[in-house]
Amino acid sequence: MKVEEIRKIIQNDILNEPGIEIEADQDLLLSEILDSLRVTLLIQRLENACDVSIPPEDVTLENFSTLESIADYLGRLRNE
Repeated sequence: MKVEEIRKIIQNDILNEPGIEIEADQDLLLSEILDSLRVTLLIQRLENACDVSIPPEDVTLENFSTLESIADYLGRLRNE
């Protein structure tokens, strides 16, 4: 899944704010775009959209801090 697709999921499905600006390398947690509930919602949306299962132990700052890190993680997950 590409960065732009993840951005749209967060803007439209999670935040319901299509106009919000989210940079690809912006820290989603420190900037308070995502909190724990929104991360959970995002994981559900990503699992459905990508037809994958995201194990709880993979929900880390390394994998879910930015749009880029999420896209990279999903790429690795789909190649396993």
